[in-house]
Amino acid sequence: MKKAPHGVSVIICCYNSSKRIGDTLRHLANQEVTPDVPWEILLINNASTDDTILTAMETWAMCAPSNAVFRVITEVQPGQMYARKRGAREALFEFLLFCDDDNWLHKDYVMHTYRVMQQDDSIGAAGGRNYPVTNADAYPEWFETYKDKYAIGIPANASGDVSHKGFVLGAGLITRKSLFLLINHDTYPSLLNGRNGNSLTTGDDFEYCKRLLLWDFKLYFDKELEMQHFIPRERLTIDYRDRLMAGIEQAGKVLYQYDRAIYLHRKNRRKNRWRLLFMSPFRLLFSKAGLSSRKFEDEWLTFYYLAPFELKGSEAQASIKSFLTAKMSGHVLS
Repeated sequence: MKKAPHGVSVIICCYNSSKRIGDTLRHLANQEVTPDVPWEILLINNASTDDTILTAMETWAMCAPSNAVFRVITEVQPGQMYARKRGAREALFEFLLFCDDDNWLHKDYVMHTYRVMQQDDSIGAAGGRNYPVTNADAYPEWFETYKDKYAIGIPANASGDVSHKGFVLGAGLITRKSLFLLINHDTYPSLLNGRNGNSLTTGDDFEYCKRLLLWDFKLYFDKELEMQHFIPRERLTIDYRDRLMAGIEQAGKVLYQYDRAIYLHRKNRRKNRWRLLFMSPFRLLFSKAGLSSRKFEDEWLTFYYLAPFELKGSEAQASIKSFLTAKMSGHVLS
């Protein structure tokens, strides 16, 4: 796939965001970006029914910096992943910054995005430190336990490769346009498509990270990438928390299958694929009979993902196999 010119495209996916988008845009307007770094902001209107666009246009008209282009694009198919893909297709630049409608980026976030993605082509995605801010009088006593579920936290003590963790925070995630569109190609569609209207489905950003790992790209944490994640008081109720947790639990069933595939991929990636495939039936027999220390589940999944023919598996396993096959066969789509 032909790569876009280097620069930063900030993508904001919006569904009924009129109460949140103003502060988000004002923080973006305060970005300190040097003249040699081109950047833009794409607001993706994802089936909104309120005055999100009017609020956004009025806000930007009052505070727009001279060195950034602001565009509004409509994506009618509901779902955060569909909005993100539309934004990626429309983006002018190779480096993508996914800024949620409630993310307040530190003034040098765009510049650090450019620096991080320039430094190493093997970095598939990167994220930073996310701090909470709210209009509630106080955080509930349970918030400290659950804050990571709100995309809050500091994933590492120092900047560096965090591929072993299996994720970077989805709020403020940065990646590459060419890679994002390839990893999420319609031929092997993602299983988790993110928020859909008021539905708290989740996990699309984690699925993306895990797909990157299956294709041997790195996940990177940079402590200079800092932002505040605005959490309105209505999202600090037990009802909202429990609905959020239900969505996370559902997504976890799919992500577990990715983790198993990543484990096996790392275990076997330096082995000869065809020899491994030839030996798999014998390993299955030995492990099932208790004549081997190998786990039967591991041997079965290894055989399942390597086999060049259809085998019975779950929807998630079938999707992962399709994704892996594209890479292993060398027929990565462009």
